[in-house]
Amino acid sequence: MTALRPRDSRTVLSSRPADVAVRDLRVAYRTRDGRHLALDGADLTVGAGEFVALVGPSGCGKSTLLKAVAGLVEPATGGASIGGRPVVGPPPGVGMVFQNDALLPWRTVYENVRFPLQVAGGRRAEQDARIRDLLDQVGLAEFAGYLPQQLSGGMRKRVALARTLAADPVLFLMDEPFGPLDALTRRRIGAEFLRLWETLRTTVIFVTHDVDEALLLADRVVVMSPAPGRVHREFPVTLERPRNARELRFTPRYRDLHDAISDALGVSG
Repeated sequence: MTALRPRDSRTVLSSRPADVAVRDLRVAYRTRDGRHLALDGADLTVGAGEFVALVGPSGCGKSTLLKAVAGLVEPATGGASIGGRPVVGPPPGVGMVFQNDALLPWRTVYENVRFPLQVAGGRRAEQDARIRDLLDQVGLAEFAGYLPQQLSGGMRKRVALARTLAADPVLFLMDEPFGPLDALTRRRIGAEFLRLWETLRTTVIFVTHDVDEALLLADRVVVMSPAPGRVHREFPVTLERPRNARELRFTPRYRDLHDAISDALGVSG
């Protein structure tokens, strides 16, 4: 598998990474039995260029918090801001990557990456140059003419990342983006995305159930409480970068962090 190849960081983003603030966030959903309170007083601050991983039990509101930052759900109280601006509806400059890569099946790899550039406008020649560069970054230049169904799961994730990068996001919101992949591909894509991020230094909020994945990627791991969700504990990840998963897992600091986060999650062993 060809590795993701980051460009010179000066040419990647047209905007600086954004900070994020979530204050007293309360979100409820209507159900057949009444209302389900997903988040109740969630508070979170993410610094510009910081990589934060959210972990917590299923149904604790991790994805809901992400959607609130993306302007996809309306809070009952509180709210989120990006770069000091309150989120009211989907804000510009936010790239989202979900478990489902949401590629357009009738478009080739090349045309899927073109989509956000078409929305933004601009000259076609400039779009073409950008697409070629992005596909080269993610190691898919030779697959530009393929349709999504002709690609492996890992390759589809690469297309989704290239399409997200095309919009020059100031913030990445990632909801278990590598979850559907097999274990080997997941580790490989995660490590390659980390190398890319270490050049981009875009702000990232990353939802995962995997403590090992969180420790490999993040600057800080945030543990959420069971529903209704709120921030329960925060753990700075004081592990040097670049990180090598094989080497890290045998270090005392890694084991201590893993144990502490697992204890906060109520996970034994």
